[in-house]
Amino acid sequence: MARLDPLKMEELTSEQRVLHDELFRNRKRVSGPFPIWLRNPAVADAANRLVLSLRENGKLEKRLYELIVLVVVRHWSAQYAWAAHEGVAAATGLSAETIEAIRHRRKPDLKKDDERLIYETVSELLERKPLNQSTYDRFVKQFGLDLAIEIISIAGLYSMVATVLNGFDVPTPNGERPFE
Repeated sequence: MARLDPLKMEELTSEQRVLHDELFRNRKRVSGPFPIWLRNPAVADAANRLVLSLRENGKLEKRLYELIVLVVVRHWSAQYAWAAHEGVAAATGLSAETIEAIRHRRKPDLKKDDERLIYETVSELLERKPLNQSTYDRFVKQFGLDLAIEIISIAGLYSMVATVLNGFDVPTPNGERPFE
């Protein structure tokens, strides 16, 4: 990490070690914002529970989840998060054209109604702040209130992830720079 060195296992308190093991159970490695959050165990635990609630136990289709992630992390230009999610987004069915359009801050030519409405809603939320009433009404009508809450929560979660990554200048795993 550019601004903070990762904690070594021998430096972890017993509380941090328990959390590290919990984080590792659900991931290939403890990376991204989690090494930062691990320095504050209450934040690490809460963030982990929220991620698991939305990503692993959420009702939203993974393709739409990853679309939200890409729109949000591109808004914040969070290099690490983009690098971590770009391949996952493609694997869930987002087209290469959609991914590249978002990367280059162009509106993608989305053919599926659900993708188009997610893109429009999340983009409006990030740019305009409160959703206008017509967007909100279409959004809730198409997805229902439960999924609408989940979708907006995912956008908020990844805004938090992006700001932590940017604030601590977390480099991408292989040094790639997706936005240059």
